[in-house]
Amino acid sequence: MNNKQLLGVAALGIAAIFSGCSKGSQGNPGPSFAGAISGHIMLYDQYGTKVNTGLSGIQVTLSGSPATTATTDVNGYYLFTGVTTRDYTIMVQNPNTTPYTYGNNEAVDFQYLADTLIKDIKLSAVASFSPATMAAYLTTVTQNDSLVFTITPDTRVRDIIVFVNNNATVNNQPANYLLTYVKAVPANATTVTLLVPANDLHDQGINSGSTAYYAAYGYPVSDASVYEDITTGKSIYNSLSASSVAANAVAP
Repeated sequence: MNNKQLLGVAALGIAAIFSGCSKGSQGNPGPSFAGAISGHIMLYDQYGTKVNTGLSGIQVTLSGSPATTATTDVNGYYLFTGVTTRDYTIMVQNPNTTPYTYGNNEAVDFQYLADTLIKDIKLSAVASFSPATMAAYLTTVTQNDSLVFTITPDTRVRDIIVFVNNNATVNNQPANYLLTYVKAVPANATTVTLLVPANDLHDQGINSGSTAYYAAYGYPVSDASVYEDITTGKSIYNSLSASSVAANAVAP
């Protein structure tokens, strides 16, 4: 018997072994426990400072069939009882409490097992300012796009967030940006500059000679309301200023 015949016999033997194996029955599901999920809502203003007012009456929704809602007390405390083992999503939507309006937040896809789970949720106030103007320039010497902002001065440090796309539809929606940059605005500053490296643009397919599009918003310091979009893996921003400025420049 030659080598080819031996290989053929071995293959048939292996096939026979696997064909004789029947699929076992599925085991019983694991135990289901019941308990509670609780936590505090913590609020921050656009400067990143904790706010201790407006904590009561905020609605917190726990996913399920049907979803259940809890309302925070004067200390921002919420509680869900009788929660059984499975995956959940917690959402805080439209928490419009004085003295600020806050961005939504969502704690996605966490697993509840048993006993009491503590999940605190942080929310940042929607920024009440935005850049007055933004100009974009190609800077070939340093291989950057330079973004120059003018802004109304403030005695405290604030942030600007910039979204970058390869077309004129550029904003804070996950489908409409490729890159983001956060730029601190020093206290009392009236202008600020952000340099966007050529390599960052090239990595996103915005190559030399093509156009990069920019949109800039006022942004809270240490944004606590940002969370991940489970579909795209990008961040969802809900505490941006209502208005924005836009500009474009050729990529270096």
